[in-house]
Amino acid sequence: MRIKKLEELSQKYNNSCIIISGDPNVYYFSNYKGAGSIIYCDGVATLLAPLLEENRAREISGLDVKIYYPSNIANGILVGSLSDILPKLITKNTVALDINWSTVNVYRLLSSKYNLIDISKDISEMRSIKDDEELEKIKKSGEITSEAMKVSMEKILEGEITEKQLSGIIDYTMKASGAEDYAFPSIVAAGKNSSFPHHIPTDKKILENDNVVVDIGAKFDGYCFDSTRTFNVKGEVRKIYEIILEAQLEAIDAVTSGVNASEIDKTARKVIEKYGYGRYFVHSTGHGVGIEVHESPYISFNSNDVLKKNMVITVEPGIYIKDKFGVRIEDTLIVTNGKPEVLETSYKLL
Repeated sequence: MRIKKLEELSQKYNNSCIIISGDPNVYYFSNYKGAGSIIYCDGVATLLAPLLEENRAREISGLDVKIYYPSNIANGILVGSLSDILPKLITKNTVALDINWSTVNVYRLLSSKYNLIDISKDISEMRSIKDDEELEKIKKSGEITSEAMKVSMEKILEGEITEKQLSGIIDYTMKASGAEDYAFPSIVAAGKNSSFPHHIPTDKKILENDNVVVDIGAKFDGYCFDSTRTFNVKGEVRKIYEIILEAQLEAIDAVTSGVNASEIDKTARKVIEKYGYGRYFVHSTGHGVGIEVHESPYISFNSNDVLKKNMVITVEPGIYIKDKFGVRIEDTLIVTNGKPEVLETSYKLL
C-alpha cells in the first residue's frame, strides 16, 4: 500500500482531508479492486465500499473499512450514498480531490461545503513514476504479451484464420499464460482494415498477401502492457514499414530522463514528414502505461510532461493510408537516466 504518499500529500496541502476515487487510483493506494473511495483525514485512511464489496474490501485493503448501503439493514453500516456519507467523515475545512475521477454529485457537494483543491495533477504524476514492484508487474505482463504475440505470428503464417478468430486465440493465450485480463480489446487488422488505427476485428479472413497489424497487451496483477507489430510486410507496405521503423528507433534513442515528452513525438514525426507521409501519422507517438494502459506521461507534440526515471511509456508511430493499408510498430519501455530499457515482445524486421 502507498498510504504514506497520502500523508505527504495531505501535509503539502495544509493537512487537508484527501478523497481518492476511481478504480485505478483506489487500487494504487490500497491494492483493492472494486467500487469504493478512500478518505484520508487526521492520519487515518478509510476505505468506503458498498455492501456488495464488503468481504473483498476487508480481506484485501488492509485499511479501516466502512460499508455503506442505501437503507438501514444492519448495525455498523452507513446509510446512504457516497455523497451522503462523505460529510460525516470529513474533519477539515479543506478537501483535496482528484477531480478527474469525481462524480458530478460528489463534486457539487464538496465544492458547496468545503474549500476544494484539485490534486488530479499530483496523483497523475505520482502514478507515472513506478516503483520496483510496479516495474516487475509490468515486465511480467510484457512476458505474457510476448507469448501471445508469438502465437499470433505463428497463426498468421499457418493461414486459414479470421481477424476475430486470431484475436480470440490471443486473448486465450494471455489468460492461459497468467494474465488476469487483457489491457484493452485486442486489435487484429488485416489488409485494408489495417488503415484504421483502432480497428475492431471482423470475420475477414486473413489472406496470404495481407499485411496484419496486431496491437495487444496483457494485464497482470493490475498492471498493463502495450505492444504492436505489423506482420507479412511486402511490396509497398515494406517501404512504409521501413519508414516507421526508422521513426520509432530514432524516437526510442531520444528517450531519457529529463527530456520533454513532446521532443519524442517531434523526433518520430520529423522522420515521417521527411518522407512525405506526415499527414498519414494521425495520432500521438506514445503514452504512459501502468494500472491504466493510457496514463501520464503523454508523448504528443503538445505535451507538457517531462520524462523521469522509472516512467513507463510506449513509442508507437504509424502511417495509415485509407483503402490501402496501415503500419504501426510499438514497444513499451522504461525510462532511465541513460538509454531506455525496451521491453520488446517480438522481432522487428530490419
